[in-house]
Amino acid sequence: MAVFTLVACAQEPPATTIRVPVRLVTAPTLVFSADDRLVFGLGSGDFQVFDNGLAQRATVDTELPRVSVVVAVEANQDVRGYTRFISRVGSAVDALLVGERGEGALLQYGEEVKVLKPFDDTADIQTALRNLTGAGRKARAVDAGMRAIALLKERPERRNRVLIFVGQPVDSGSESKLAELRAEAERNGVAVFALVLPIAGKDFISDTFRLEGLSSRTDRGGFKVGVDTGRLAPVLRRTAAASDAADPFSVLTAATGGTQYRFRAQRELEDGISLIGVELRSAYLVSYSPAPGGPGYHTIKVEVGMPGAKVFSRPGYWLSR
Repeated sequence: MAVFTLVACAQEPPATTIRVPVRLVTAPTLVFSADDRLVFGLGSGDFQVFDNGLAQRATVDTELPRVSVVVAVEANQDVRGYTRFISRVGSAVDALLVGERGEGALLQYGEEVKVLKPFDDTADIQTALRNLTGAGRKARAVDAGMRAIALLKERPERRNRVLIFVGQPVDSGSESKLAELRAEAERNGVAVFALVLPIAGKDFISDTFRLEGLSSRTDRGGFKVGVDTGRLAPVLRRTAAASDAADPFSVLTAATGGTQYRFRAQRELEDGISLIGVELRSAYLVSYSPAPGGPGYHTIKVEVGMPGAKVFSRPGYWLSR
């Protein structure tokens, strides 16, 4: 009998271990009052999160979020007249987008995509922007986005992963497809923003810009800048409504919860940087591991228990097998 048991056990196939990856979903979320003012001071108990309509157990980080920012700048013959103006806003990028708790990388794209500053480079964005050069007519924005996400994928999941385009809302010459870039951004929790250059040949207005020191604790680690933050909610609504547009910036910002700002003056460019900085510093970082739910596209809905509150977050993401 003992022999039979040993033989039977020897003939049994080895047990199979099924490993299911635990996916952390992060959703930076802005909350506005009924009169379009940013709302601070909320706690985890004020938020409800739904994934494909199912309530989730989520955590809400109310501290100033740590961000990983990639700035991708168009540099070619079509926009060379704007390059020297863009190179002047490096200090605003470092102060308002990266900040003391963040990290930044810089790409340029045109005929090819180049990394001018990786994350592990100790130089600042201001210094790297001085190396912008460009020729030719191509604007490989989609390829630049794919390269940027490859860099961001290596950053910690709990960081706020951000890609900011500075260029015209077109793509030419990319090997990757816009749909692939959108899926990669959604899959890896990357919020895409765009500072949209004016049409080539339009006059660019140069003026001055001034950063002030910290004004109060409500600035959440940034600089006080002379911009009207009441513009944020309308811009977010317009960006979400632009999801039917075909240009790459409209598609990506609407799909990932980012925003886009158009400019034709240096002050407008710097105001756009300032407003993106306000968004990044004012967001509550909502995170959860989706359960239950299978692979595919998942919708995200965030609600706040506050009368008249307006909530802006990522509309969804792709969950891989």
